[in-house]
Amino acid sequence: MTEPEESTAAPTRRRPPGADPVVRSFGSARICVADGCETKLSRYNPDSYCSVHRGWDRQVITRRRRSDDDD
Repeated sequence: MTEPEESTAAPTRRRPPGADPVVRSFGSARICVADGCETKLSRYNPDSYCSVHRGWDRQVITRRRRSDDDD
């Protein structure tokens, strides 16, 4: 009789119905890949760059002003 193979993967837990969705994470010890940058990235940030080097915060967003004609 042969013995069952042991799995090397971590055991998964069954989630109860209605539970919150699984939160993805991308590693805990990552830094920005830009030259000379040592910013630690959040494990929940899927990007390889920090916000300074990705530049998403420099996008100009223009919004229309509210009119003063609220009467």
